[in-house]
Amino acid sequence: MNWRRWGDAGLWVALSFPVLAESGTRHDPWWMQAACVLTLGAAVVSRRGRPLLALALVSWAESAILAFSIGTRSGVPVALVPAIVMLSYLAGRRETQLRHFVTLCSWTLLGMLVLSLIVRPEVQITEAVLTWLIVLLLALLLVVLPWLVGRYRAQQTLLASAGWERAERIEREQRMAVAQERLRERSRIAQDMHDSVGHELSLIALRAAALELDPALGDEQRLAASSLREAAAAATERLGEIIGVLRDAEATTVPQDESVAALVERAAESGLSVELLEEGDAALSPMVDRAVHRVVQESLTNASKHAPGGAVSVHVLREGDQVVVTVVDTGAQRPVPKVMSSTGRGLDGLRERVRLVGGSLHAAPRPTGGFEVRAVMPREGGRPEPERDAAPAGSSMVERDRVRRSARRGLVTAVAVPLVLGAVIGVVALGYYLVAGYSSILRPPQYDGLAIGQAENDVRRALPAMEMIDPPSEAFTPPSGWTCAYYRPDEPFSITFAYRLCFAGGVLVEKAVVQSGSVSPTPESTG
Repeated sequence: MNWRRWGDAGLWVALSFPVLAESGTRHDPWWMQAACVLTLGAAVVSRRGRPLLALALVSWAESAILAFSIGTRSGVPVALVPAIVMLSYLAGRRETQLRHFVTLCSWTLLGMLVLSLIVRPEVQITEAVLTWLIVLLLALLLVVLPWLVGRYRAQQTLLASAGWERAERIEREQRMAVAQERLRERSRIAQDMHDSVGHELSLIALRAAALELDPALGDEQRLAASSLREAAAAATERLGEIIGVLRDAEATTVPQDESVAALVERAAESGLSVELLEEGDAALSPMVDRAVHRVVQESLTNASKHAPGGAVSVHVLREGDQVVVTVVDTGAQRPVPKVMSSTGRGLDGLRERVRLVGGSLHAAPRPTGGFEVRAVMPREGGRPEPERDAAPAGSSMVERDRVRRSARRGLVTAVAVPLVLGAVIGVVALGYYLVAGYSSILRPPQYDGLAIGQAENDVRRALPAMEMIDPPSEAFTPPSGWTCAYYRPDEPFSITFAYRLCFAGGVLVEKAVVQSGSVSPTPESTG
């Protein structure tokens, strides 16, 4: 809060300095200087909570000063203009409503015109209107343009904030949709596995249990049937774990309570001739450990299917930064059943799994017979699994591009609107000046035909419809009771002098040629 007060004080001093400097140079009265400084102080204090009130205070003060000073030879004070520009910009930044801003500007400009006509009745209406049009044109540049720039900045910030919020909402909705779709797919796969594979395993276990209790079989056969029933039960339990993984996105996918040694031991108990050799005890990353387990599991499955009766050796070497898994079988020692056809999908899955952890897989028949699977993987390989709720990357970029385009359109509008309005007002002011200029021409022969002492009514009938709206700024003060009017001898922009006619007591009391440019009038030019 203290820093804010110090900032307000510094801004007040900065805006008051040009006012005091200009007023001191012009020798304005002290009360006028104090009024301007106090007005600036009130505007600085209220600019945050009531930005339009702050702008109105300074604008009304400048309008009153213009109403009293325009048309005089004392000059026009402009020290409050920087404050008007700054406060107009701040009013736009604080998102003041357009209709309130337009109402303030309209009443301020209209009030200045009315006040100037009241306090200076000697000024012609045509001259006052032209001066007001010029002030209106300047107001577009000094008031409307800063407000539009501030409004553009406020809308740019608002659009950016809304754009990011919308992009985040879109991404959240997409993440939810992706998560729901994955959950539906997981549930469908789990249901299919439960209905098909689970049913078959249950039948196998049931038939094995019946064989185990059949008195016609020997002890060895009943023991084999018991082992088959236990294997079917274990497979059913493992199937349940897999179904749980599919149905629950948070369930672990790492084999529970089963190392490579346990996997090999279970295969050996099933009748497969297999031996394991592990070297090194370096720790593996979770993804690499999972890949090692999967390579051994798939290789043993393939060996039991395609090399019945053969011997299998599993070698796991953890050396340096790598782990090498080699599974070799001696080939089939008994005929391979015809139903054991190979699709190659298991090896393709292994290659993809090994590739994901940064390794390579080689699987091919051996020249001496049998089959070899060799996988080489980095011990710390793998990468974090992608977030389950990741959304497509293009959604937020599309929204940001839309926000940028909207902001650019706002900038173009902020610049184009005052320029267009200024051009329209400029054309109107120029047209008004030309109409008044061509309507105030008093030709030299007509001027020469006027005589001192001629009745004012007779002279008025010979005069043009309008007077000059930009009479020469000569140092002439008419005597009391005199009324003077100025007329141009030719078209606008082509004269260096003007005619002055003064009336008093209902008659023409003076006619004079007045210089209006840098070239003095000559007898030839006065006709």
